[in-house]
Amino acid sequence: MTVPAPVPAKELDEFLSRAVSGVSVLGDLRNQLASGERQLRIKQGFDPTAKNLHLGHAISLRKLRKLSRWGHEIVLIVGDWTTQIGDPTDRDLSRPLKSRDEVLANAQTYLDQFHLVVPRENTRVVLQDEWYGKFGLRDVIELASRFTAQQMLAREEFRKRIEKKTPIPIKDLLYPLLQAYDSVAIAADVEFGGTDQLFNILAGRELQEMVGQPPQSVFIVELLEGLDGDQMHKSKPATAIWLTDPPSEIYGKVMSIDDSLMPHYYEWATELPMSEVRATIEALARKELHPREAKRKLARAITAELHSVAAAEEAEREFDRVHKEGGAPEDMPEVTVAIDGAKEIAIVDLLVLAKLRPSKGEARRAVDQGGVTVDDHRATLDTKVPVSGAPVVRVGKRHFARIRFR
Repeated sequence: MTVPAPVPAKELDEFLSRAVSGVSVLGDLRNQLASGERQLRIKQGFDPTAKNLHLGHAISLRKLRKLSRWGHEIVLIVGDWTTQIGDPTDRDLSRPLKSRDEVLANAQTYLDQFHLVVPRENTRVVLQDEWYGKFGLRDVIELASRFTAQQMLAREEFRKRIEKKTPIPIKDLLYPLLQAYDSVAIAADVEFGGTDQLFNILAGRELQEMVGQPPQSVFIVELLEGLDGDQMHKSKPATAIWLTDPPSEIYGKVMSIDDSLMPHYYEWATELPMSEVRATIEALARKELHPREAKRKLARAITAELHSVAAAEEAEREFDRVHKEGGAPEDMPEVTVAIDGAKEIAIVDLLVLAKLRPSKGEARRAVDQGGVTVDDHRATLDTKVPVSGAPVVRVGKRHFARIRFR
């Protein structure tokens, strides 16, 4: 077993406050980390409902990386069972059931991305199937008997459904119980999660006490906003910054966030020293620093942390070339569109066939708002694109594609 290192007070203060919404039993956790008396088992669960992790996930991943370097054990629980139920934390309706094959395929991509941030050393990955694969009906009934319907229905998301008269499937009530039992199964000392997971994590703490285990500390991190200003979420891919995005995409997305989000992005989504973060935010508030320059610094920092300094510098040059000089990116994707004998295609149809917009309605809106160009010429709803060439189509400020017809 690895012997953890004691953590200096100043470093611990920042760890327990930066991007942290709340830490239950803070005193115990602080003392345990400060003393390094024993290795703690840190639980982090992920439901692989989609293929990628986003920048918001990186908040807790960076915390886990630090804990791993301090010598504590990280246990990543892949929710192969809870994903098939679906956590109703942020939606009024229950998620559709996913197949086990789909869940496991997504889980593999999660693991690859998890280790982009968190080292393999002191890290253990487990699937819930290790314990739920052995569960029978008696086990489910025994687990369910530990909690009451009133406790589950007190959860804010369920109260909202009741107020809206939205159905609550019984399976949704089981989700917090399964996540809670994960803590018992691995005897977690600490569980990490976002503010949307507080109810589930507290249930795990309560269940541990019921079965005679020491209750886990609860470490709650903030939820980063996406490009639309709402919570960054896997269910809204167009508004997320993905860990797998190429450098130019990350840089461009950060440059597109609202100025008001910069304090959160600086503090929660970077590893810049807090003294530098505070100085930047204060300079912005005093209008001594232009928001554009602050955002460029932010975009460089985030891109460099996810890729490299060299990649961030190249992404910035590419951004300037496209947005300041009006050029198209050198690495734009090529899209092949099949045409049956026609000599031209309506711009709305082209956007849908090239998958630059998901529907004709959204394609019309993009064109009508003046956000679509073909070879640097602004398109209108009447625009017809000849199929004899290889036009460059831009939708919005950042989305380019070279079209090949066949």
